[in-house]
Amino acid sequence: MADSAPLAATGMQTDTIHIIRGHLTGDAPLDTAISRTLLKRVSDGELPETLQIGLPHSVVAFGKHDALTKGFSHAVSIATGYGYDPTVRIAGGRAVVFHRDVVRFAWTLPIDAPLVNIRDRFDILAERTITAINSFGIDAVVGQLAGEYCPGRYSVSIPGIGKVMGSGQRLARKAAQIGGMIVIRGAEAINSVLVPVYESLHLDMDPHITGAVSEAAAVDAELFMDRFVEQFVEEREPSFVDIDHATRTAALDLRHIHDPG
Repeated sequence: MADSAPLAATGMQTDTIHIIRGHLTGDAPLDTAISRTLLKRVSDGELPETLQIGLPHSVVAFGKHDALTKGFSHAVSIATGYGYDPTVRIAGGRAVVFHRDVVRFAWTLPIDAPLVNIRDRFDILAERTITAINSFGIDAVVGQLAGEYCPGRYSVSIPGIGKVMGSGQRLARKAAQIGGMIVIRGAEAINSVLVPVYESLHLDMDPHITGAVSEAAAVDAELFMDRFVEQFVEEREPSFVDIDHATRTAALDLRHIHDPG
C-alpha cells in the first residue's frame, strides 16, 4: 500500500482538516447533496480538507448505474417498503445499505490534479480503515470478495466474517472525495433489504459475504469513529465544525438530483 501521509497521496501539503461529525440530517438525498456541495467548495478553495463521519438513519444509497437499470423503480419501492430512505449517490458503484450501526464517511481533499494518484487515495483509505479495525484486536484485509455487494478491489473484509467496508471516489476540478461505509453491526439488516433490491436490479450477491466488525469482537460505533478519525488527523490539530449556512443552502438546491422519487 501507499504511504499513509497525505503528501504521498496528493503531492500537496494540507495543514488543516475539518471534522464534521454527527452531521446527518435524516434526509438521505439532502445528506448526499451536502457531500456533493462540500466536494465543490473544497475544489473551489472555499474549504480545507474535510472528513464527514456519522451514524445514518436507514438508507439505501443507489449508484448511478442502478438508476439506469431496468427494475430501478421497483428497487426504490422495495427500499421504501422496508422503511429505508432511498438516494442516488454522486459516483458509480451499486446499491448499499446504511443504518444506525453503520459508519458513513466522506473524505474530501484539495488536489491540483485529482486524476493523478486515484489508486493511492483508495490504498490510503483502506490502510487507515484496517488500522482502526486492528486497534480492536481484529485482523482485516483489503481486496474484492467473490459475491460481495457493490464489489470493488478496495473493499475491506475480515477473514471468516466477510466484507465490512466499501468505498467509492468522485472527482471535481481540484478536489477528490472518497466516501463509503463501515459496518459495525447489523449485517442481517443489510441483507434483508439488499437481497430483494439486488434481485430487482438483476444483480448477484452472496449474503454470506456481508459481514460486520462486531462479529469479530465487541466494538462500540462511537469509539470506532474516534479511532477512525485519528487516522486522518495525524499530527495536525483538527477543527470540529458543523455544516455551515452556505453549504446547507447550496445543498438544498441540489437535493432533487439525488432524490429517486
